[in-house]
Amino acid sequence: MNKLSFKLLIISILLFSFASATYPDKPVKIIVHTKPGGAVDLMARQFAQIAGQKSGESFVVVNKPGGSGILSLANVYNEKADGYSILAFPAAFLAPIQTTDIGFSLEDFEYLACLTISPEAIITNKHSDIKTIEQVLAHAKANPNEQKWCGPGSGSLDHLMAVKIWDKSSISAKWIPYGGGGPAIASVMGKHNHVYVGNPEDIIGRESNLKIAAIASEERHPDFPNTPTFKEVGIDLTTDVMWRGFAVKKGTSSDIVSYLQNLLKEVSQDSKWKAFIQTTRVQGVFIEGESFKKMVLSDAVSAKTYLEKAGFSVGIEPPSAPMPILIFIITIGLVSFLIYFYLKKKGFKKSNVPYISGVGFSIAINFIFISSYFPSPRAGTSVGAATIPQVWALFLIVVSLMILYQFNDSPKQSGQGRVQLVLSLIGILFIYVLIISFIGFLPASALMMIAGMILLKHEKIKTILLTTTFVILFMYGIFYKILQVPLPLGTLF
Repeated sequence: MNKLSFKLLIISILLFSFASATYPDKPVKIIVHTKPGGAVDLMARQFAQIAGQKSGESFVVVNKPGGSGILSLANVYNEKADGYSILAFPAAFLAPIQTTDIGFSLEDFEYLACLTISPEAIITNKHSDIKTIEQVLAHAKANPNEQKWCGPGSGSLDHLMAVKIWDKSSISAKWIPYGGGGPAIASVMGKHNHVYVGNPEDIIGRESNLKIAAIASEERHPDFPNTPTFKEVGIDLTTDVMWRGFAVKKGTSSDIVSYLQNLLKEVSQDSKWKAFIQTTRVQGVFIEGESFKKMVLSDAVSAKTYLEKAGFSVGIEPPSAPMPILIFIITIGLVSFLIYFYLKKKGFKKSNVPYISGVGFSIAINFIFISSYFPSPRAGTSVGAATIPQVWALFLIVVSLMILYQFNDSPKQSGQGRVQLVLSLIGILFIYVLIISFIGFLPASALMMIAGMILLKHEKIKTILLTTTFVILFMYGIFYKILQVPLPLGTLF
């Protein structure tokens, strides 16, 4: 090694050491997968407040709800492994990360520490005829598959807990998924459902209406001494807990990981943190690094078993579409032949317009063909990975058919201008597909709509903006909020 190379190596090591030593020198984001107010959000905010005081740098909670946690997982995975994006990591992530083809797995995260655990429990309405664990089991056995159990999401930890209880007690019931714990609890309070699956803290402030029927632990909960354990009624469920901790992207330097783990340990011993633990009725723990990782991977194995019992596909790679290029060529050939035959029969003069429209139609058919091999939607949802390409395939088909209709109506006016229009529309769609990965689905869709309407000579800017806003809000509400499709966020955000 020559002197110059040696000097460069020393400088690099010093710079790296300096960078690590000064971490954090800017605000640290804590990514939370729920809306503000959820249990994991409250934990993250309490940690952020205390950590900020101890580190001298601000820790900011950023809520990324949607996709059952997939959006927040992807957000941290797509960031640099520099410790400035921390993921609030609850047990609720085990199902979506194992049942969604997202390009990464549990092994792609560095587990810092688990700070709280809370036993799984079933909660009933105090004023119902089915409120004790004995009444729940007796009614379910007398009325197979009629009892209604509910909780946040389908395939969630609470859903899997329900499946475990049904399996171990030989009963059958219906699972009713909700977008969050709040509305699910409200449904039990309103007697629309019989059982809510959650944790003891879920009844805080609702004790006059709700009752914990049974809890998954070896001993009775100190705050609820009259609540039986599942073990007491012959159901072997004693270690099922909702754990909540923190993780960073794998590849984060060991110095930064050590810094964050030491900070988490300090926070777990702080008096304000202990007061928070007592108020929320969860159990404060400090399970660090490899021990936390072992717990995560062990619970993932158990989750896989019950996900399969619940009808989910786990670890099964979907087959890829066979020979898509050949299918595309065959489709173009067939469509072109039909167009040629139609033009000849009608006696129209030769024109490029219908053939270009045919190419757009062929591309749409190919999109649908390929997307038919994408993973199926998760149980309880009606959309999945294929939804977005199929929506835009439909858009291409509509545009292609409109152009063919206009050509048939006035073939003499279908000149070079219309060819350029078709090519421009296809060009906009091509650019749209390219920029989705950079700026995200919704911004890219908005730009595509505005460009398309301008190209189609809509002159009123107000109309263009209002139409675009309405469509984007509609897609945001339907895809993101209601159906919880994990829409691409883009690397810039």
